[in-house]
Amino acid sequence: MDLMVAKCIVLVVLLVATFVSSMLPLKLLSKINNTEDELRRSRYRKMMSLMSCFAAGVFMGTGLLDLFPEVNELLSKAVIYKYTKSSFPVSEFTVSFGFFLVLILEQIVKEFRHRPLDLELGGSNNELDESKPHPTFRSFMLLLALSVHSVFEGLAISLQANLNDIIQIFLAVIIHKVVIAFSLGLNLIQTDISLTSVIKSNILFCLTSPVGIAIGIFLEEFGQVVSSSILNGVLQGLACGTFVYVTFFEVLPHELSDNSNRMFKLISVILGFSVVCCVLFLDPTEAAECIKS
Repeated sequence: MDLMVAKCIVLVVLLVATFVSSMLPLKLLSKINNTEDELRRSRYRKMMSLMSCFAAGVFMGTGLLDLFPEVNELLSKAVIYKYTKSSFPVSEFTVSFGFFLVLILEQIVKEFRHRPLDLELGGSNNELDESKPHPTFRSFMLLLALSVHSVFEGLAISLQANLNDIIQIFLAVIIHKVVIAFSLGLNLIQTDISLTSVIKSNILFCLTSPVGIAIGIFLEEFGQVVSSSILNGVLQGLACGTFVYVTFFEVLPHELSDNSNRMFKLISVILGFSVVCCVLFLDPTEAAECIKS
């Protein structure tokens, strides 16, 4: 099979699979809202709460196990090349900067909106439409971070020179993307944004990896090389900091503020983290190698 054809097929499959996965939480929300049986509604709410905890584990694993090693590799080599004797922890600083950037921006937005930070988020035993939503700004930053990461995943696929490598990286990326897309969709439906905005956000995220693939194809066709390790590392580092912030300042406090099903929630977090571990462990190609300079 021609490499260009293979990359185009991968682009379409990624787009469709990611979109379907990101829209599944909307189906669950529809079931909750259309069910009059209180027992069934309670089961659906419990299921959504456990899936939110699963998503928290996915976000944490993606940030710490997937993004951070890429950041460390990209920035460490770039810094060593420029400043051979520098011992400053650039990677850690970049991730921390991403964390503080989200924190600062969110507090500025809240200050101008005159909406004080509410630490007592609604628990999963309340009615879904009556529970207090996740802050919209954090979900926007999460969408932005995931989109940046997905563009580089697309680049990792499209810059391969043989079919076997394309297939191997594609399989690893699509498993990762499906889980992430579902987790993002779940996060978005728990905010106070409209259904139309949720769908638009899902579409935007679904387009990011195909955009990365298209950029890679364009660069190869015109003989260009992706050479900015520092830029890649900084963007990935900021994304990693956003993952850490959203996990520990939004999703987990929201779910663990309620005392019910604590052990099941804990197991769900660990399971989400374990899924990312398995995906990375079974990936023999280490996609990060494909986007370094």
